[in-house]
Amino acid sequence: MVSELFITPPGRPAQTSPRTGVPYRNEMVAGLILLGLSSVLALVIGLRPGPNVLDHWGLSELPLSVHSTFYLRILDLGGLPVLLGGSVLAALVVMGRDRRRAIACVCGPIAAVVLVEWAIKPLVGRHYFGVLCFPSGSVTVVAAVSTSWVLAVPRWLRWPAIAAGVLLVSLISIAVVVVRWHYLSDALAGVMFAVGVVLSFDGIIHLTERRQTL
Repeated sequence: MVSELFITPPGRPAQTSPRTGVPYRNEMVAGLILLGLSSVLALVIGLRPGPNVLDHWGLSELPLSVHSTFYLRILDLGGLPVLLGGSVLAALVVMGRDRRRAIACVCGPIAAVVLVEWAIKPLVGRHYFGVLCFPSGSVTVVAAVSTSWVLAVPRWLRWPAIAAGVLLVSLISIAVVVVRWHYLSDALAGVMFAVGVVLSFDGIIHLTERRQTL
């Protein structure tokens, strides 16, 4: 089991999430790894902002579909209403069981989107049809909110929540490419960064709580 990967010092209980069964330290490490990978990708794109092999593959395999009603509806998921509404609802679901997780469910997604739109995009400077595009803000919203819901639901609903999140993230990642808003690497970076921020935020805030009680 994943929880067995966490080695607990003698006489000290493992810091394990009752919702996910994953130790908070492992959760934080997983989040930081994803943030590190997204940072490496951002550095590569910053040095060579043109489309890479992955982007060319995405453009060839996901044909242009600008007027697709289905994909345009999917893109609506990447807006502010879903960011705020989805995050707050996830926080309300878990509030009675874990207030620190409720804070992470709200603050994690918002922090991820703010950093993408106001820091990472200007720093990387990649443009698609004249608009800053790396990472994808729409994909970041859906991936971050989906991660919050995976953390918020009871453990018996974890795998259905993961499946739903993977489906939604996949759909919006495809949508931003077929309507030619983004390259595929923009979408990939949005997923890694969003999930990384939410997981590391939740892990750190719980580890901080544990230290305060020692």
